[in-house]
Amino acid sequence: MSLRMALLTLIAGQPRSGYDINREFDGVLMFVWHAKPTQVYPELKRLAADGLIREQDEGPRGRRPYEITQEGLRTLREWLTTTSADHSQRNETVLRTFALWTVEPAEAQAFLREELEYHRARLRGLRVLQKGLDLDRPADRAALLGLEAGVRRLEAAASWAEWALGVVATWPSTTAPEQDTG
Repeated sequence: MSLRMALLTLIAGQPRSGYDINREFDGVLMFVWHAKPTQVYPELKRLAADGLIREQDEGPRGRRPYEITQEGLRTLREWLTTTSADHSQRNETVLRTFALWTVEPAEAQAFLREELEYHRARLRGLRVLQKGLDLDRPADRAALLGLEAGVRRLEAAASWAEWALGVVATWPSTTAPEQDTG
């Protein structure tokens, strides 16, 4: 997925300023897509230059929300209906687990406890977001699907971390006993 499609998706749901979009990336979209403000603002300008979004009049606190154009909506629909989802992903947590054999079991367990708490905290946050949805709004009905995907992934990740903690508890120490040379 490209940042372009992520931005069009957000703006199609309702007009949003760059600030609003960055808050979305730090909140509900954190488990799906990460983007920094230094990426968002230039891409918004490109989308506007390409005629896919347009700036509305200045709103509260000097924000200038963007709204999607008909061409932007057509582009978004085309992306949804003519391209396959990219299922490639990078997951640093999983990569790190392949290296846990290099540390003491207590250190591995500390890493896994941190992961477990992270997933539990994100779960709590997504559940709050789900409760705040207005299912009379089409964009919120679709958001429910995405949020539920996140909830289920986080539940699975938390369950995995609990399991992994039990497995690592059975590992022997990686440090060889010191030899008495005296």
